[in-house]
Amino acid sequence: MTLKKLLISVTAGLAAAFAYAQTPLGTVSNVNGVVTATQGATGMTVAPGTVIQNGMRFVTTTNGSVTLNLNSGCAVTVPAGHGVTVLQSMTCQQLAAAVLPVVPVATGPAFAPSSMLVNGLILAGAAGIVIAGWSALDSDGSVSAK
Repeated sequence: MTLKKLLISVTAGLAAAFAYAQTPLGTVSNVNGVVTATQGATGMTVAPGTVIQNGMRFVTTTNGSVTLNLNSGCAVTVPAGHGVTVLQSMTCQQLAAAVLPVVPVATGPAFAPSSMLVNGLILAGAAGIVIAGWSALDSDGSVSAK
């Protein structure tokens, strides 16, 4: 095989693989509220007609919902507060079963003690140490082993 034929066959194979990877799986309809889609590190707001690609994750907000219409004829609705990752290898039943509630992310600690409380606890601990040390002293000022 000549170098020219090898380069042509490799280029054709890469082009076919690229075209296969970019084949849409379907489109989005019935978008209500805010719905986002991510693929890798890329995110976007979903609108009706958004193309569904392999590996895309759709997440709805507490007031959002979306219907995913796949080219296979499968239609799956993602209700409010749910998410799903669409994979080309999934059957319609698997895709429907993959729609799961999204767990909210905590934005901060449930209990954040104030600096006044922390300082008060430190002072109480120090006072306890002083009192314990004072009570260990005998009347003549020497330390006893009580």
